[in-house]
Amino acid sequence: MSQTLLKGAIVAKNIQTAYVMKLTDDPSFRMEKQEPVQKLNEPNLLIFKDGSFRFDQTPAQQARALMEEMRQGIHILQAVSKPSGMQLIALTGAREYWPKMRDIFCNANPNARYYDLDGLEQFCPNKK
Repeated sequence: MSQTLLKGAIVAKNIQTAYVMKLTDDPSFRMEKQEPVQKLNEPNLLIFKDGSFRFDQTPAQQARALMEEMRQGIHILQAVSKPSGMQLIALTGAREYWPKMRDIFCNANPNARYYDLDGLEQFCPNKK
């Protein structure tokens, strides 16, 4: 699971990079989010004696945040006519990893609500 979350985080970073590159190339590009926008609480920051830190976040919480970032990224980047380069890499990665993030989230949260890639309300299945 940790490898999947790590790859999901890389995909999310690729989405951010694609935004920056598109905004740099095309100042008229607008990043319009898909409604509804899922509000997520920020994780607490744990600071250690040695000066290192990490976010206090369960794998399911991390997956949920990545799901929303990928959903919005797909929506925004699909609006680009003829995506190429980093935009195409980000879209491909997000489409591949969004269901994996959903599965991690739903395995820990049966019956929990989320928004699918079309912005429609869905609920995680019951565990059997």
